[in-house]
Amino acid sequence: MTVRALLVDDIASHTSWLSNEIRGELSWEVVVVNRVADVAATLAGEEPFDIAVVDLHFQQERSRSGLDVLVAIRDSCATTRLVVMTQGGDTAGPLLDDAWQALELDGAISKVTDGPPLMAMLHRIVTEGPQPPDPLLQPWLPRSRSPWRRADQFSRLVQHAGHAKLWRALMESETVPSHKELARATGLGLNTIKNYRAQLVSHLALFELDDSSLRDMHAFARRCRPLLEPHIDARLSGPA
Repeated sequence: MTVRALLVDDIASHTSWLSNEIRGELSWEVVVVNRVADVAATLAGEEPFDIAVVDLHFQQERSRSGLDVLVAIRDSCATTRLVVMTQGGDTAGPLLDDAWQALELDGAISKVTDGPPLMAMLHRIVTEGPQPPDPLLQPWLPRSRSPWRRADQFSRLVQHAGHAKLWRALMESETVPSHKELARATGLGLNTIKNYRAQLVSHLALFELDDSSLRDMHAFARRCRPLLEPHIDARLSGPA
């Protein structure tokens, strides 16, 4: 049975090279998507994929990332092997850590890795299951995954509609907001905003936000939006 692979990366030259390598060396079927916005239509119009190789940083889609893609694929087909291919670094490193832990990725491969080692890694992931991350990406990853950072644990951060409003306001703010700006955006009182933030401190520590300043919460909310949004929507559409 032919393996079906999905490649998602905004650099067309990279997906062209990689798709040709996979077709030539592994004889897999390959579908390429270069925009996050096109992923949903691809998933709806195709048979399930056996493996998805996803970049994390999309230069032209600043409000979306590879995390949006990974969540959409997992929601579409729970058996698809999820693999991140990234350069790491200060931009993608925190996002790689979130994705690795929340979605329990099957692999993480550096874009520097190519040729036979890359093909061998992809083959092992499909035939054997999850593999250790590429050593070149290890500086941005923990030695072991935390059970408190899985996707299902994000519900701890949205315990009621007030929390949902706070997170939504943080996500929608382009810059780090003040408590007063959050109060205006949510329609909640200033002291209520401060109390809700205080309620979340212990839970944020489980996600390694030990400081939990508004700056850190804002960055976390924007980065992890695809993981927080289902819980936010549920709280805002249901009973408080």
